Formats: sequence, structure tokens, C-alpha cells
Amino acid sequence: MDRFKVDELERRVDEVLFYKWDPVGVNHYVSARAEYRSYVPAVLEKLKAGDREGVFGLLKGIQVESMGEEFDSTLASSVVDLLFDHKEAIELGHA
Repeated sequence: MDRFKVDELERRVDEVLFYKWDPVGVNHYVSARAEYRSYVPAVLEKLKAGDREGVFGLLKGIQVESMGEEFDSTLASSVVDLLFDHKEAIELGHA
């Protein structure tokens, strides 16, 4: 994946985590953006590797261990699907 595509995928991961995943419901606070952005590199690496289970496990770990929240597997599954849909669209040049 070339640099432009990686940058676009990184931007989309950031958006999806903050606006779609947001397991603690803080996306209306701009100051919360930095915390979600801190998860982007790890999610991006697993996403680029095509590791669906890894992305799912990472979201679970963040939600339960870092945020102290009860895990929402339905939310995590839909976010993983959305992230991989974005990855595929970018790879196919539909971005």
C-alpha cells in the first residue's frame, strides 16, 4: 500500500474510532479525540496486516482494560467490518 493510501486509511481509522466506535460516549468532547487517536497506530497495523481477529481483540482490550467498560461485541464487530470495508475501498482505488 503506497503512502497516500496508508495516510488515507489512517485518517479513516481515526474517524471510525472516534465517531463510530466511541464505547464511552465522549465523541461530543473535542478533548477526548486525543485518547482515541492514541489507539490508531495499533489498529492500523493490524488492519494493514488483514488481521480481523487482532483488530477485534485490540478493541476489546482497550474497552475493557484501558477504559474499564463492559465489552460490546456487537459494536466491536460492526466497527471491525467498517474498518475493513474502508481498507478494501482504499486498496481498490474507490477512496
